[in-house]
Amino acid sequence: MPKLVGVRERRHQPYWDSLIRADTNTAPSPTVQSQTKLFNGTNLGLMYWTNMDIAGAFASDNTYIVLALRVWLWFTGASALTQYQYTVHQLFLTLTVGDKPQFTAPAWYFPAGGGIFGYDSSTPAMVNGVPEQTAILKLAKPIPIPARQHFNVTCDMYDTGSTSVRTGYFNASTSIGLREVKVFVDGIAKAECRLAA
Repeated sequence: MPKLVGVRERRHQPYWDSLIRADTNTAPSPTVQSQTKLFNGTNLGLMYWTNMDIAGAFASDNTYIVLALRVWLWFTGASALTQYQYTVHQLFLTLTVGDKPQFTAPAWYFPAGGGIFGYDSSTPAMVNGVPEQTAILKLAKPIPIPARQHFNVTCDMYDTGSTSVRTGYFNASTSIGLREVKVFVDGIAKAECRLAA
């Protein structure tokens, strides 16, 4: 059967990687450093950690147009509210494509656009922003990532005086609840495909 060559398939697909994903009273692995580069290949194949296929680039000759950036925060336990507050204050992110920084801002600038929202009589459910699809950081100008071009998101943690969410909460192994911080690049993936006619 004949095939159509050179047809580009476009699909909306977010990609994510995790700064931390740790169980209750368990130290994270890897531990959170003062600077961490995401989308670097840590825990490939573990969908709950990242959905990247290879480290630092998109597989095959795929290209990508970044339309939005998001940060998902999820904490439980008695210190959850404190962790939300310090994380949005101390975490700064930089999207780098090739060797050029494209966008830098603190975590509060990247609302998640989803998640659990509401409260009961004793425990509020916190999120980074309002959990609706329109409540995200939509870039004023899309950022293209060409085929075979490496990229990453650098997470920098800056302590507030002597208070550090990284050492005091993220990397703790006792008296601490669940912890998760994910970074999403959200946009349009383009891949060349061969379609049977």
